[in-house]
Amino acid sequence: MRRILIVTLAALALAGCGDRHLILNVDVLSYLDPADTQAAFGPVPPIPGGFESGEQPLVSDATINLLEGMNSVAAVQTVSITMAAVVSDSSGSGLDTLRVYASDVDTDPLTTAPLIESAFALQPGVTDTVQVELPADPRVAALFTQRQMRLTITTSLHGPSAGDPLNGRIRLSRLDAVVVAGRKGF
Repeated sequence: MRRILIVTLAALALAGCGDRHLILNVDVLSYLDPADTQAAFGPVPPIPGGFESGEQPLVSDATINLLEGMNSVAAVQTVSITMAAVVSDSSGSGLDTLRVYASDVDTDPLTTAPLIESAFALQPGVTDTVQVELPADPRVAALFTQRQMRLTITTSLHGPSAGDPLNGRIRLSRLDAVVVAGRKGF
């Protein structure tokens, strides 16, 4: 019933809009279990050249149910994504790289190119919010025309060359999609 209401409201909004665009703000993070959007890391020991952890899942192959029936009343034109993470470094220094992968339900997200790749520095005793934006990407728009998509977010640490071991926490604080849809022929 809720989906029928959403589709009906979308159709009415498109019919009444001057340029016939529907803009939806989708809180993708709310579709994920909060326990699956945070992790502790460390200790990453200091070694010459720094230890590379390789990609470790923060969000591991989550299935996201999208708005059913949306494609029958509106054509998805663009989708942009904003992601933010709060990173707390308790000791040591190093680097981290967050990557976001998304795919259709039949494809492992990790077999696709990352939609977002963001590297940042970690400093002892510093808590920082890292925010990245992915402007309109046709790959993402195509995914939002389907009923479901798969999502994986990874973290990849590069530890210190010397000094204290790297320890800390990371928590996704935002994962939003802005969907712009246009009117389909009625």
